[in-house]
Amino acid sequence: MAQKKAEYGSGPLFRAAGVVYGVMVADVLLVLANILLVLAPVLASLAGGSALLVAVLVVAFVPVGPSLVAAAYAFNRLLAGEETGVFRDFVRGYRTNFRQALAVWVPYVAVLAAVVVNLLLLPGTFDAGNPAPSAARVGLLGLGLLVATAGVTAMLLLSRFTFRTRDLYRLSLYCLGAQKRVSLGNAGILFITASLLTATTAGLLIVIAGLVMFLVCLNSRPLLTLIEARFTVQEPTSQEPLTA
Repeated sequence: MAQKKAEYGSGPLFRAAGVVYGVMVADVLLVLANILLVLAPVLASLAGGSALLVAVLVVAFVPVGPSLVAAAYAFNRLLAGEETGVFRDFVRGYRTNFRQALAVWVPYVAVLAAVVVNLLLLPGTFDAGNPAPSAARVGLLGLGLLVATAGVTAMLLLSRFTFRTRDLYRLSLYCLGAQKRVSLGNAGILFITASLLTATTAGLLIVIAGLVMFLVCLNSRPLLTLIEARFTVQEPTSQEPLTA
C-alpha cells in the first residue's frame, strides 16, 4: 500500500520555523506599538526628579495594554493553527480591542505606579536595627508582581473572550487561584524578565518582548480552556433522532 505523500509545510521543522518567524514579527510590532516605553530611559534621564520619572513611566506604560492584547490574539491563533499571518492578526487584535484594553489596563498601571512611588520613598540601604523598611520593600515587590500578573491575565482574557470590563477584573483575580500553576508560571516569566532587564539593560526588552509574550501565551493555554468551559455559553450539539 502506497504511503500518502506529506503535504508541504506540514513538517515539525517547518512549523517551528513559522513560530520563530511569528515571534520575530510580533516582537517588531510590540516595539513599534510601545515606542514611548522604548524611549523611556532617555526621557527618564531628561526628567531629572523622581516625580517626573514616575510620570514618564506611567505615560509610557499606558499603550502597553492594547499591544499585549494584540500580541496575545496573534499568538493564540498561531498556537491553534488558525493564524492568517501574525502581522494581520496583531493589527486586527489591536484595532478591535484598543478601547476596552485601555479601560482595563490603566487601573493596573495606576496601582503599579503607586507601588513604584512607595518603593522610591523607602530607604535604599538595609538597616539591621529596623527591618521594617526591608520587609515593606519585599511586600511591595510581591504586590507589584501580583498586580502585573493579574493585568497580563486580563489582557489574555480580553484577547480571547468578550467580557464586560468589570468581569475582566474579577476573572483576572479569579484566575490567580483557579490555575495556580499557570499563574505561578506567568509570574515567574515576568519576574525573570524584570530581573534580567535590571541586571543587564532595559534595551534588551526590544529583543525579547515577543518571546516573553509568546511564553506567557503558551503557558496560559490551560487557563483559557478553563475559562471557556466555565464562563462561556457552549452551543448545544444537535442530535438526529434514531430510526429503527
